[in-house]
Amino acid sequence: MTDEAVRPRQELRGVGVSSGIGFGQARVMNSGSLQLPQYQIEASQSQQEVARLASAITAVNKELDLMIRRSPKKAPKEVKAFLEVFRMLVNDETLFTETSRLIEQKLINAEWALEQHLEEVRKVFENLSDSYLAERGDDIEHVVTRLQEELTGGRRLGEQVRDAADESVILVTHDLSFADVIWLTEYEELDLVGIVTEKGGPTSHTAVLSQTLFIPAIVGVGGAVGLIQSGDRVFVDSHSGTIICNPDAKETKEIASRVKDQERNYSQRFRARRRAAQTKDGFRMTLKANVAMVSGLDDILHLGAQGIGLFRSEYLFMGRQVLPTEQEQYESYRTLIEGMGKRPVTIRTIDVGGDKILTPEALHQNVSSGAEKEDNPALGLRAIRFSLVNPNLFLIQLRAILRAAHGFDVRILLPLVSNLHEIEEAKRYIALAKAQLSEEQVPFNPDVKVGIMVELPAAVLCIEEFLEASDFICIGTNDLIQYCLGVDRGNAAVAPLYDELHPAVLKLLKMSAKAAAKAEKPISICGEAGGKSRLVPIFIGLGIKELSMAPMNIPEVKEAVLGLKHSACVRLVQQLSKAHDGPHAAEILDQFWEKEENRNV
Repeated sequence: MTDEAVRPRQELRGVGVSSGIGFGQARVMNSGSLQLPQYQIEASQSQQEVARLASAITAVNKELDLMIRRSPKKAPKEVKAFLEVFRMLVNDETLFTETSRLIEQKLINAEWALEQHLEEVRKVFENLSDSYLAERGDDIEHVVTRLQEELTGGRRLGEQVRDAADESVILVTHDLSFADVIWLTEYEELDLVGIVTEKGGPTSHTAVLSQTLFIPAIVGVGGAVGLIQSGDRVFVDSHSGTIICNPDAKETKEIASRVKDQERNYSQRFRARRRAAQTKDGFRMTLKANVAMVSGLDDILHLGAQGIGLFRSEYLFMGRQVLPTEQEQYESYRTLIEGMGKRPVTIRTIDVGGDKILTPEALHQNVSSGAEKEDNPALGLRAIRFSLVNPNLFLIQLRAILRAAHGFDVRILLPLVSNLHEIEEAKRYIALAKAQLSEEQVPFNPDVKVGIMVELPAAVLCIEEFLEASDFICIGTNDLIQYCLGVDRGNAAVAPLYDELHPAVLKLLKMSAKAAAKAEKPISICGEAGGKSRLVPIFIGLGIKELSMAPMNIPEVKEAVLGLKHSACVRLVQQLSKAHDGPHAAEILDQFWEKEENRNV
């Protein structure tokens, strides 16, 4: 390990994309360290270089095939879908033809031609404002790097990290592809307690998989690979996005104490998983999990989930050249439903478009995606709008859900509803699916409840009419806040304006909760806000009895519920209604928690 006296203390910041803290020895993987040969070739050698490129593609394909068949023990089975995306990009015709063209026209070696092709791709993607699409450009970079490793004989990231020390490791790298994350999960002997990357964002594959695998991760840490050295002692706090390198003796002691507290708290919270999430004065909450993968259900139950409040079904469709059949969807939904026992499961219908896109191959399968390129995809053909203009795809999904729901408590959730007609049309297709299954004498659940996602201010303003047509409502705070405040939280220039405590946001929540109570219809929160323990008293004070969140947040949220009083939370909401802006509301909330902590001492 590097001498403490030589390596100075430094503090870095990034975007925390999962929960928890980690402390260990840095293992820096600099993908830029690949020695990339660049040389001119004779015209007679161009076909030989093209053949080398083709051989590298074939080799990486074989590697991916093996990984897909092998199904790593610790990795969720849906990682196969991520690997399929990687394979699709490896086999992209443009990648091969454009790189071959550069080899033949410029008479350069394959590695260099790949790099030049990547530069052309970067120019296209760097002008995209949509964070999700920009990160897909990163995926192409991962593929090029893997092919260059194959051509040069360089070691891939997974092979490099196998050499890591036996102690707890914080992996520091420029970026991780989804394949890298999956490879890392294969090495049982690696005690990976944290990930730090220079690139990436909230929708990156590092973010999605780190949450699934319960690994603290911080992305978007500029210059991390150069500032941190292998052997540095590194502390990562993915709650705050803070990284401390080579903490001093006092800090090290405090950090060690925090890590022990985390382990102890996790243990205590796990022991309390069977306790009801009930306030001191008897207000009972239901805590459910948001999931995107039909796997790790034992871990979700171990964390105390009382059901699935949001299953993001679109992940069954994304990254595929061929869309899933009805039977394939049925089997995935059934696995999820049976895995949760008799607990309720809410399946959101496919929510693609905007920041989640299907592959071009999938879209060519008689799927209407609207304009070839949407200038503003966040306001485009997405979610329920996409389903209603693709009735065959929608009907297949509804049939699969209804079949899988046979004998269980399953609900259907319609995303991004903006008008009553969309609810009525969706229910018409549900009725059609039921009629078809009845005629075919296929078992299904005829009593599946249908609810809507409240993600648009329009839905709140029309909430009474929408409630009449729905069995329940679920507030998607991520989009509701974005559309209410006109803020793209992925845009660093305006991200500070994304404020969960903005008076307008609080008013929308209050209007929704009041209307649901009057209509005697269930209401839940399923956005990121639902998993933030700090905001729990607001939801309790509004009378919202169900929260759905990332599974790893359930124990902490339950602990918050157990320490509160409903009456005090109601008074808090009354105080917040007088806040003149977000900072003022935050101050009121901080004072509330300070009083609660003093009361519980």
